[in-house]
Amino acid sequence: MKSKAYCFSNASDYDIEDISEEVTFAETAGKAKQDFSMENGIHYKDIRVQRVPWADKYGDVDSIPVEEWLNHGWYFTCDTCGAEIDDIKDFHVNSRGYCCKKCFNE
Repeated sequence: MKSKAYCFSNASDYDIEDISEEVTFAETAGKAKQDFSMENGIHYKDIRVQRVPWADKYGDVDSIPVEEWLNHGWYFTCDTCGAEIDDIKDFHVNSRGYCCKKCFNE
């Protein structure tokens, strides 16, 4: 069975800000829930996942191009100033990691 992309969608009574942007690849929604549960210490029954079908063709998170993420409403955070980077023209990489155009030019 081929893996499909899922993102963390919801959990009751947990601070989910950090994991709401995660994507995992799994054969079923149940296995995706199990992955999120084990990685984040949230009880399995409290987790909801949502399919991310546009990412299926990449097979794993590291293979998804930056532009593809941005085209589907995701964003990156500048590791220097914390600004949201939601346009490929503003996305750069430096020695600190992801950075916005302003920080890259400085």
